[in-house]
Amino acid sequence: MPTAESPDNKWRRAQLPEDLEIPAQWEGPLHEVRGGWQRVIILGATDTGKSTLCWWLARELSEDSRTAVVDADVGQSRIGPPAAVGWRFTDADSGEFCFVGEVTPAPHPADCVAGTIRLVQRAEAAGADSVVVDTSGYVDGPGAISLKKAKIELLAPVLVIALGETARLAPLTRPFATDEGIKALHLPAAECCGEKSRDQRGRWREALFAEWLRGSEMQQIDWADKAVINLPDERNMREHGPEEWRGLLLGLLDGQRLGLALGLLRGIDYRNERLTILAPPEAQAAQAIQFGRLRLEPDGTAMPGRVSFV
Repeated sequence: MPTAESPDNKWRRAQLPEDLEIPAQWEGPLHEVRGGWQRVIILGATDTGKSTLCWWLARELSEDSRTAVVDADVGQSRIGPPAAVGWRFTDADSGEFCFVGEVTPAPHPADCVAGTIRLVQRAEAAGADSVVVDTSGYVDGPGAISLKKAKIELLAPVLVIALGETARLAPLTRPFATDEGIKALHLPAAECCGEKSRDQRGRWREALFAEWLRGSEMQQIDWADKAVINLPDERNMREHGPEEWRGLLLGLLDGQRLGLALGLLRGIDYRNERLTILAPPEAQAAQAIQFGRLRLEPDGTAMPGRVSFV
């Protein structure tokens, strides 16, 4: 479960175990990055050690350079809330996030790519010398190949570290075999990182959602003067009824479409362009609202099914 270093543990610092035994093969990527690769993207299936490698690499690099981490693993985020892409400096107490609205990238690949690229650029604009990008375990099939290819292509020049079976991950790196601006390293999965069950991953998300929804209260948000993203069609909302969209996850965003808070839909008034939501007080400052597809209880528990019409 998440732990806090401060009263506001929504932006908790990711910690590496003190007794972590680093695989000898990880020294190679560290040498490569220190050799001049300023953007690093880590690929791999679930439980291969991506996040551990990401934070270890960032920690080592931060000893002599300003280093940022971009967490694009929307299902198991360590920066910001689940269903979002987040970034922060390794030594920072807070960061920024781009809302995606799902805990798997498959339904909204463009949002995942756009959020990742945008946050890498924001990290560099804020002074990052190196940026390490963690990604989701979505690596199989045409959709995964297309998603990872877009991220790598748009982040070039980049060092790609693929953790896990070479045969399984080769389709993700093969498109760049002749590109001198992109280098790929294939490493075996790390044995230092234990497997997590689906239930454990679900509890992790629930705890984080609950933290980001902590202090929520019922409030109304007028959207006439706000940017609205993925607004459901009124006819669909009426056909399905509140029992099918109650608890729909919302991203409350600032004027640059960066996350301020999460909210849960309780009512929608198309005539008066008004939402009734359960959200923390900071939602009132939102200048943009983005609809997701998940439905949640206030304690972070996932409600059955996805809203297919968003």
